[in-house]
Amino acid sequence: MVAIRVNTARLAGLALCYAAAVLLAVPVSAHDAPGDVVHAITHRIETNGPTARLLSARATEYEYLGQREAAIADFEAALALQPRYGLAIAGLAQCLLRGGQLERAAAVAEQGLALEDGPEREAPYHAIVAQARARAERWEDALPAWRAALASPRPEVDWFLGEAEALARLGRHAERAEALSAARARNPSAVLHRTWVWALVDAGRAADAMPEIEANLARAQWKSTWLLLRARVHASQGDREAQHADARAALAEISARWNAGRAGRDPQLMAYAALGFGLLGETEIARDHLEKARALGVPGGWLSEFEALIAPGSP
Repeated sequence: MVAIRVNTARLAGLALCYAAAVLLAVPVSAHDAPGDVVHAITHRIETNGPTARLLSARATEYEYLGQREAAIADFEAALALQPRYGLAIAGLAQCLLRGGQLERAAAVAEQGLALEDGPEREAPYHAIVAQARARAERWEDALPAWRAALASPRPEVDWFLGEAEALARLGRHAERAEALSAARARNPSAVLHRTWVWALVDAGRAADAMPEIEANLARAQWKSTWLLLRARVHASQGDREAQHADARAALAEISARWNAGRAGRDPQLMAYAALGFGLLGETEIARDHLEKARALGVPGGWLSEFEALIAPGSP
């Protein structure tokens, strides 16, 4: 499976700039560099004065350039001019969230919620609140926010995964498996399918998980994730020989992918390697790989689940 990453902030910036270009004759092209777009918008602001739309467009470009403080200032200036301007509210909340200002991000998102009506329009704001609570490890608060976002008729895959993470961190594994089963009925994502099978194992439903694991091992190009999952099932059943065999096979594939060059070096592979060593009982090596994964930018919330799995005695 190939993950296609879309820079939503950049797309939002272009959308805002095109709107400004149509309404206000700002010369913006899809091929313009972000710095050129900032210059064009700044020129228009200096010529005709600021508007919430133009300030929000420039803020989005500043955020794309990594100039977060400038982005926050422009979003705030936009809201000073037009306090109910939804694009500025959403942009500011996202900007604060990415900058780690979690409480403030949630507060701004709550302001947006007060202005919207209907599950679909409210959902992105609920998702921001949920992300802020999750990053603060306030799982009891994150869960209802994720579920409010999922009331949208068009939920994002990440929102289902957020709900699943909250349930996992609360130790509600059976409920997590059921929630992911329902999620798969709404979205046939391969990511949701894999997460559901992991949840089955966490919930102690090895008999349900094994047919899914074997089917995916038969068709997957890269098998390490499924080998590790099968190794966990073997561990729960006390079959140490099979557990170690699958863990070694998974580590061999991960090593080959990592050593093949930059294209194969997905940072998450380092976390999966940690799990492999944990399943072999090599706890210190496993912890070292987790720290390497953290240094490579793998999210801490995701790694915390792996830390629990590599603890001595964990399946």
